[in-house]
Amino acid sequence: MTVNVKGPQRTCVACRQVKSKKELLRYVVAPDGAVLVDYLQRLPGRGAYTCRSKQCLLDAVKKNSFQRCFKGQCNSIDDLEISQQLMTSVEQKIKSLIGMSRKSGQFIAGSNAVIESLKKASQLAFVVLAVDISPSIGRKIETLAVRGNVDTVCLFNKQIIGQMLGKEERSVMAVQTGLLADSLLNELNMYRQLVREN
Repeated sequence: MTVNVKGPQRTCVACRQVKSKKELLRYVVAPDGAVLVDYLQRLPGRGAYTCRSKQCLLDAVKKNSFQRCFKGQCNSIDDLEISQQLMTSVEQKIKSLIGMSRKSGQFIAGSNAVIESLKKASQLAFVVLAVDISPSIGRKIETLAVRGNVDTVCLFNKQIIGQMLGKEERSVMAVQTGLLADSLLNELNMYRQLVREN
């Protein structure tokens, strides 16, 4: 059975799968010849694409797929450097979406507020725990989240989470269900996949 995919399609330069352009990662060549991750797909110039997978990215580097795609107009690629570029791009996107959730009022911040929301079975999409959260508080929140079937992710430190929310240090935040939460969860899943593949 053929599946009709709307919008432009591109081919992963590593595994050769054809997918919708928005399902892939895009790369471009900078004026100095460096290959850049164009995570938002906005940079000018010819693009090369891989699946949203670090493995496809590393396979493309190993097979010299970028050199072929860019007709030798790019520098050699350091796999650690471009992997870090990708991780940084995902982190920036997550920070941007968390900032949007703050402006739209679709978040709950602080351990006490999040614990109360989890106890009341509020409509939470997921909970973000700071990597430096107190272990006892972290365990308590994770236990409540599991009971309520709410996803959790450890990401950033208390200071960074506080900055993103326009507050002082925060060890935990939760995002309420909705389209913004769905977009943010997609990026968090991408982040977790990259961490697992490290």
